Amino acid sequence: MDSAHLALKGVFETDKYQEFDNKIFDITRIMLDFSLTEGQKSELRTVMEEMETAHREGLLTDAQHGRLLCTMADCGMELPPVAVDQTELEKRLAAYTQSVEFQQDIAGLAQDYQCQGLPVPPAEQLRDEAMGEAGKCLESVMACEAKGHLWKERADPENGTSELACRRCGTTEQLRW
Repeated sequence: MDSAHLALKGVFETDKYQEFDNKIFDITRIMLDFSLTEGQKSELRTVMEEMETAHREGLLTDAQHGRLLCTMADCGMELPPVAVDQTELEKRLAAYTQSVEFQQDIAGLAQDYQCQGLPVPPAEQLRDEAMGEAGKCLESVMACEAKGHLWKERADPENGTSELACRRCGTTEQLRW
């Protein structure tokens, strides 16, 4: 592609991004009790489908697509889950069950029950509980590996820092600017 086509494509992408951003703004302009109505959610799902198509066709960059999804999430829209490779998830869970961390998590669960004055469940139940929590966590991490983090920034201008927290997996990053 020559430079004229690249420049035109860049303008087109920016226009497409702005088009979706404007649609999201128009839909969410009026929010009662800071929550979305079912009608607004339905409209946002339609916009999300259009965004996915535009992203697949290369009309939105990954960064633009991510920013638009963050905007929707900021408005209270539930984002669709990212499909995770179940075979890989099971492989990672199997590795986790062989780790020292797994044994520490089981011991931590038992201690939590004791601290709350509750009877400690049988080892098999503790094992299942630890695996369930680890499975949820691994799923979130794998979604971020597949799609990238959905960062939410909390800026501290006085100290020139920002904390980024991922909405999917909970990972945090500290930035100094």
